[in-house]
Amino acid sequence: MINLSLKLSVLASGSSGNIIYVESDESAILIDAGISKKQSEILLNKIGKNLSDIKAIFVSHEHVDHIRGVGVINRGYNTLIYGNKDTLSCDKFRKITGNVNPDSLRLIEAEKAINFDDLKITAFSTSHDSVNSQFYIIEHENKKFVCLTDLGHLKPETLSLIKGANAYLIESNHDVDLLINGNRPEFNKKRILSKVGHLSNEDCGTHLSECIDESTHTVILGHLSKDHNNKSLALNTVKKILSENSRFFSNSLNIIAFTQKDDPTDLIDV
Repeated sequence: MINLSLKLSVLASGSSGNIIYVESDESAILIDAGISKKQSEILLNKIGKNLSDIKAIFVSHEHVDHIRGVGVINRGYNTLIYGNKDTLSCDKFRKITGNVNPDSLRLIEAEKAINFDDLKITAFSTSHDSVNSQFYIIEHENKKFVCLTDLGHLKPETLSLIKGANAYLIESNHDVDLLINGNRPEFNKKRILSKVGHLSNEDCGTHLSECIDESTHTVILGHLSKDHNNKSLALNTVKKILSENSRFFSNSLNIIAFTQKDDPTDLIDV
């Protein structure tokens, strides 16, 4: 009997580093690798996996908290690296990743889908202050996972692409009041609040209310600010907005707030 499974684990999410593990019957990939090779191996071991299992890393953008470990993993295991042309060719990506094997680089452009083993992977563009950020929809048979962080706002065309997923990892970066009244420099606050910054808890809840449907069973709130957010605040805000705006919200919807200090999530069946 064919198992037809799709599973994921958020290994790390936040400004200190981002790395998401996804596996199917035939494949295992990472979305980003923004922590060291050593820490990546430690976190994968905690869910019973190894870096040697990973066939490819799908890069979202060139910020260091998303690509810190990409080069050293590639050199250690000749792991394939997927991303768009702007990201993979920019000076910052090259400087952070170092001498990756050029034969291991593969292009996947926004609004394009590829088949990778038994996975269908679709890239979509996001609004963030990088050369050309994008994130990914991962599908296997009738299962769909959307990974979506590091964006200042959600474009209408993106919204139509990501509706009705079984599981989401979505940014719930900050509480607006905590950020405005916090100690960060004003230019940094303006960046975070801008359309190329990060989603607030309120934005996250609003976008989710437009996306989830009866097939959605898991939502992971990621990239929480350690200074201007916390688990309970993110959860309460998002749940309140969903309860008021989505007929698909219920207590059976599994909503997890993930912080930088957490261990990896268990393997979640999509």
